[in-house]
Amino acid sequence: MVPNFTDERCKDLWERFLRGDKISFESIYKLHIRDLLNYGYKVTSDRTLIEDSIQDLFYELWQGRENLSQTSSIKFYLFRALRYKIVRNGKDKKIDFTDSWYEVDPGSEDFSHENHLIAIESQALQTEHLKELIARLPKRQQEAINLRYYHNFSNEEIAEIMDVNYQSACKFIYTALKSLRLSLKQSALSIVSALFLNIF
Repeated sequence: MVPNFTDERCKDLWERFLRGDKISFESIYKLHIRDLLNYGYKVTSDRTLIEDSIQDLFYELWQGRENLSQTSSIKFYLFRALRYKIVRNGKDKKIDFTDSWYEVDPGSEDFSHENHLIAIESQALQTEHLKELIARLPKRQQEAINLRYYHNFSNEEIAEIMDVNYQSACKFIYTALKSLRLSLKQSALSIVSALFLNIF
């Protein structure tokens, strides 16, 4: 079992990996592999593509470690790199990303509401019902919600990881949360209606 490293510990781990320490490299892998696998499934449902991309990522990390620079967040670095690998390898294998990779036009949406919507308690996203609702969202919205609430990335980091502009990242989150709130409200009304009918 890999310990829960602090930011300072991760920084030290990365520095030792860059110097060629295999144990540190193995620790980085063990510390992040589960999150990387989970995130990969938010990008594509192709298990082989995900696993091949992760393998390529860590192989290239080790082989090119002498040319790598310091990073303030190993997790952010790995997520962004994995997404790039999946997209590149998916194109090589002619994987159809049509459902997942559309670009959103921010249009005239009022982004001033974003902070209010994001204020929805993140722990609520752990409920089974909400997980089911999230699974019904478009793939890009699922990915943004996953990065925001399950991995605690900022909107700026999400934009970089997803390779979109900041407004598009905000749009994914805003639209997803708006849909989730509406679905939750409808679910609550359905429950109340059912209880009311049962009374009579």
